[in-house]
Amino acid sequence: MAERLIPTGNCWCGCGCETERGSFFQSGHDKKAESALILVEYGSVPEFLAEHGYSPTGKNPLAALEEWKRAGGKRR
Repeated sequence: MAERLIPTGNCWCGCGCETERGSFFQSGHDKKAESALILVEYGSVPEFLAEHGYSPTGKNPLAALEEWKRAGGKRR
């Protein structure tokens, strides 16, 4: 299991803004960081999904989410 992440008081998206106590991101900035990482590392959301085996002919992301929820929603 990975070490526990602790909020630092600075937004993790890299914008340089301060965050509320206990938060990693300013509101909505988690999606900005997620989008930036997917674009830089994979090129697009479809390429990101395919890299991890998800596609119309591969694993189903919504089915995986439901299975994860049924299993208690624990990180793998």
